[in-house]
Amino acid sequence: MINKRTAVDQIEVTRNGTIQVRIALEVVDGSNIIAHKWHRTAIEAGGDVDAQMAAVNAHITSEPMNEQPVSAADIARIKAVQAAI
Repeated sequence: MINKRTAVDQIEVTRNGTIQVRIALEVVDGSNIIAHKWHRTAIEAGGDVDAQMAAVNAHITSEPMNEQPVSAADIARIKAVQAAI
């Protein structure tokens, strides 16, 4: 069965504390990825992760993208990285 899936693929912290996030927008057949594209966002040092990821989710779930939103678990991972730095 073919489905869409969204996952945080990479979280990177730059020298100045900016968190860069790469999000995989995938089309999967079972466990096989048959297509993907990337979406990226950045959160300034000390920035509001919830607000930024709400904006990302609003963007990727609307027309014409119609992708799945970033999960609460993936957002929690980003917040954990921010807390660690």
